[in-house]
Amino acid sequence: MAGWKSSLATVLKKHNGIKATDGTKASFETMEKRAAVLFSAFTDLRTLGYKLNDAQQLKGRHVEALTRHWLAKGLAASTLQNNLSTLRTFSAWIGKEGMVEGTASYFQNGEASRSSINTADKSWSANGVSLEAKLAELQLIDERVALQIELQATFGLRVKESVMLRPHLADKGAYLAISIGTKGGRDRTVPIDSEKKRELLDRAKTFAGRPTASTAAPELSLKQALGHYSRVLRNVGITKATAGVTSHGLRHNYANDRYKHYAGVDSPVRGGSLAELNRELDRTARLEVSEELGHSRESVSTHYLGR
Repeated sequence: MAGWKSSLATVLKKHNGIKATDGTKASFETMEKRAAVLFSAFTDLRTLGYKLNDAQQLKGRHVEALTRHWLAKGLAASTLQNNLSTLRTFSAWIGKEGMVEGTASYFQNGEASRSSINTADKSWSANGVSLEAKLAELQLIDERVALQIELQATFGLRVKESVMLRPHLADKGAYLAISIGTKGGRDRTVPIDSEKKRELLDRAKTFAGRPTASTAAPELSLKQALGHYSRVLRNVGITKATAGVTSHGLRHNYANDRYKHYAGVDSPVRGGSLAELNRELDRTARLEVSEELGHSRESVSTHYLGR
């Protein structure tokens, strides 16, 4: 590797393992995303005619060129924000803190603005996708993937969490301890408070076999297992383009069902009226849902429940 690639790799090696905010260790997922954004950005600059020989030659005009390029590509608001944030972090790494300005300086028409308040139910059920029917299809193709989908639906797990779950070790009797594959390395617990949850977890333990085994096929690496999972889901039509939902829609189902469990009424996104309950009960229910999903802030619940 030579030129900008080599210099970028050197900067990443020195700084990428650290969180930008508090100096603690960044997660592997964060490190991978930063590297991907930066290598893509410098590749784009070459395409745009900027022949930088060293990544540390990045200047304000390059950032402006990149943001115009991203707008032309029609990138989502969340991607625009993330890309710019990564460049801002990188500029601090190379001693040019402050070079990357605020988001509004580059996206003056609000292209990078996004609302975290959900206004439409993104769950499978609300989009006409039957969990039972899809599970029946999946079980004919791959019982492991069917089990992973069922774990996501029943415990609100993310895809990686369901693939990496070690059911024997995670079963703590009254709750499921989720500590492997979590986002940002944040551990959490989910109550095992129904016969359905207990039956599924016992079935997952039988399926896994060995006490330390996960739900994934033992001969596959994590990357291979996740790739296999995605291919199987595509085979049964679970994609945004085909069905209007992805696996993440199961988390929306779980969040809204659990809100009703705690609050006694439907969430706003499912047509519930906050006039039917007091603010404190609403806040308590949202906090419980957020914790079970692996978040610590009540405000995150608006992404699933609306307001």
